[in-house]
Amino acid sequence: MQREARGGCPIGSLAGQIAELARRALKDNFRSFNPNTSRIVLIDAVNTVLPPFPEPLQRRARRDLERLGIEMRLGTRVTGVDPEGLDLESPDGTSGRIRARTKIWAAGVQASALGAILAEQSEAELDRAGRVPVEPDCSLPGFPEVFVVGDMMGLDGLPGVAEVAMQSGRHAAKTIVRRIEGEDAAQPFRYRDLGTAATIARFRALVYRGRLHATGLPAWVVWLVVHLAFLIGFKNRIGVVANWATAFLGRDRRQRMITAQQVFARQQRLEQPEASPPARAT
Repeated sequence: MQREARGGCPIGSLAGQIAELARRALKDNFRSFNPNTSRIVLIDAVNTVLPPFPEPLQRRARRDLERLGIEMRLGTRVTGVDPEGLDLESPDGTSGRIRARTKIWAAGVQASALGAILAEQSEAELDRAGRVPVEPDCSLPGFPEVFVVGDMMGLDGLPGVAEVAMQSGRHAAKTIVRRIEGEDAAQPFRYRDLGTAATIARFRALVYRGRLHATGLPAWVVWLVVHLAFLIGFKNRIGVVANWATAFLGRDRRQRMITAQQVFARQQRLEQPEASPPARAT
């Protein structure tokens, strides 16, 4: 797995979850092979994991991933991909290859195609991530009745994360209400950074806000509480807590993957006519 240097995907978190899934949840699910023997290699063009985090937390994340048995290939570029593996270029310029049937590529965040439609009709110029530049109040330039929010909004270099989407959405809604009530003065959107969190694996996470840093189990608990707090509805929270309890306290997970082979086999079985019962001897 690789993440492009400019991307924003926490590929280190994904690698940790895959290791947890293979070596814990799926440990006893197969007879022909042991998932615990799977090799997980994290390849990244940059020289660290979780670049948005402070350097001490980056080092902690790498240490946690290595303890999970993940092989780190940092500062390494993928130059070719085929069904049998990947071609690599090391920091010293040497080439190499990893044989792998399963590859996961994370190359950052791209805005919705709706942004291109808005840009075409308003003559705006999209940025590299496909985001639409907006006015300080999140409205489309030249079209004050149109608001663009979330990761489709290009404003002050704000990241495409959920907190930006929620806060900008609230700001746009309040602006609309003020206009209905007769207040036309535009108020600029001000983003409030509530901190950043990333989970590595069970009982392992990273959290920081300004100078406040947390790692390990305390950070993992904070990560759980934050995600529960933003869920809508009491029933949703109870359901999520039940799922998490099953996954984190036990070895089983309710979620399972469906492969293309299973889909085709099931479809073929449904399309075949039911066999007639054998004739009974008289």
